[in-house]
Amino acid sequence: MSKLRKMTVLLRAASRLSPRMAAYMLRRLLRNRLAPRFPQAYRNRIGRIARGLPLPVPPAGVTPGLAEVAEFYCAEYRGMVAGVPRGKMRFHGRTVDFGAPQQVDWNHRVAEEGDHQMWRVKLAHMGFLCPMLLEGGAEQGAAARILAEGALAGTDMAAPGAFSGYWFPYAASHRLLAVGAALLAGGSRVPPETAAALSRLLQLNAAFVLDNIEHELCNNHVERNLAGLCLYFSHVPEVPAAVAARLERDIARLLRATILEDGTQIERSPMYQGLSLVSLAVMAEAPFLTAGLRRALADRLSAARTAFAALCHPDGKVALFNDCWHGEVPVWTGAPAPDGRILLPGGGYGRLAQGDDLCVMDAGPLGPRWNPGHGHADFLSLEISLGGQRLLVDPGTSRYNTGPERAYERSAAAHNGPAWSGYEPADFLGCFKVGRTAAARLVPGSRLPEDAMAGLFRSRPGQVARAVRIFAGRGFLIADRWSGSAPGSQVAWRLPGEWQPLASEEGWLFRHGESGRTACIMALTPVAPAKLEAGHWAHHYGGRDPAHVLRLRPQPQERTGQQLLTWVGHEAPEEHIAAAGETLMRHLAGLMKSA
Repeated sequence: MSKLRKMTVLLRAASRLSPRMAAYMLRRLLRNRLAPRFPQAYRNRIGRIARGLPLPVPPAGVTPGLAEVAEFYCAEYRGMVAGVPRGKMRFHGRTVDFGAPQQVDWNHRVAEEGDHQMWRVKLAHMGFLCPMLLEGGAEQGAAARILAEGALAGTDMAAPGAFSGYWFPYAASHRLLAVGAALLAGGSRVPPETAAALSRLLQLNAAFVLDNIEHELCNNHVERNLAGLCLYFSHVPEVPAAVAARLERDIARLLRATILEDGTQIERSPMYQGLSLVSLAVMAEAPFLTAGLRRALADRLSAARTAFAALCHPDGKVALFNDCWHGEVPVWTGAPAPDGRILLPGGGYGRLAQGDDLCVMDAGPLGPRWNPGHGHADFLSLEISLGGQRLLVDPGTSRYNTGPERAYERSAAAHNGPAWSGYEPADFLGCFKVGRTAAARLVPGSRLPEDAMAGLFRSRPGQVARAVRIFAGRGFLIADRWSGSAPGSQVAWRLPGEWQPLASEEGWLFRHGESGRTACIMALTPVAPAKLEAGHWAHHYGGRDPAHVLRLRPQPQERTGQQLLTWVGHEAPEEHIAAAGETLMRHLAGLMKSA
């Protein structure tokens, strides 16, 4: 990217900041510059705030919200319980052996993570303390005290770079939730010396987050900040009046701005949607909030759970649209979303499902206008499971740090929406900056048959549209249509490597290596000769797995223009299904004409 284009992206990104966000951004920049220059003054500032905060007290009984937070961290970190007392830390598939808990380097750097040290941030969350104290034994209890004391002694919030490491406010908020849940849900199970060390750590972190709520970033950052503070202040003898009033205002503003009426979180990442469930559960129980706000939080939590269930596959794991990976939020074990069609118009997601067959479509904006940093150009992209096995997948997110991999995983070229070869509808820079942005639009259900969903997307080359119809027990019919005369229309279907291709004269057949299930992908309209390409997908942060990419390019027709009808099912389609494709395509043409 040229210097001029980079500057254009930066200016566009900056122009979306509200005056309030800009003020907080300036405050953040001043903090980053002044704290290392006057370290003792900054330490004294946070210390004064901390000394004015009461210490948390374990409740007589564990509330549902507190239990949900505890299980959230236990589910992610149970596998570390045995290794942590010996100094072994494992995050994102990478183990670092520090030798002993007192030797943990809280500033550990992973060279290949470049300018976004996610491993270090995960270490700073200290989420492993939850299963250690709630499910471990005496060895884990003693190690937890050493780790808490080591974190206090081995980190300095006024050191250069501290605010992007251990003292990243987002990480401090996770500590409030994870360490708070360990102490408060653990109660008398936590050894007194360990409880004292955890209380001191929590008090300092509550003071730090109070002074550093990330209003310049908004979205899930502020959500996590406020959830951590709610957990802390829900379990103190008396909440300072100024703190209660501030949290009331900030939480009401957050609820209006970022948790939409259909329950989706505004950044439109199914992973962050799962994190929102924990945040809302904690906030809805905060006794110092007004009864009206708690009711609103409980109502939105119910909607958010419904939306989250709709964004999970039959395996209980989330779809991978936008910044998302597996393992960051627990597998969904609640009531599954019902069969049939579910549309989330606020979030811009559609879902068709019957039994273990599922199709989810992203037909929404890149992200919130003010900060779409977690968005991908996955307009009208699909994920499909057949027989409970993921068949068509999103490329996922393997890293946040700047580089060609990050740029590719966010691009339209990496996704399976109907696209124009060589054209990108959005500009991405670095880890999270976005210049030019775009938005798809979900078609209202009233304009479609009950067994179909559709979306529209307009960009510089023209307009594209996609409709999907489910045939129960058989599969999905996908209609794509391009307007305008721009060349290079294409769709790239991505399949996990465990689906092995089989020779076939009727489209492409695949067999799943573990389950033995078969699937058929067939173009029902003329296409250029296609072949499978080697690719990859990332369903866990920090790694990639092999994938096949089947790239289909429709051949323009004299009367119908550029269109592609694809069957994705358990076996080749019956004649009536192919005939239904013509009706679906005509319906799609009508939607585009009236758009």
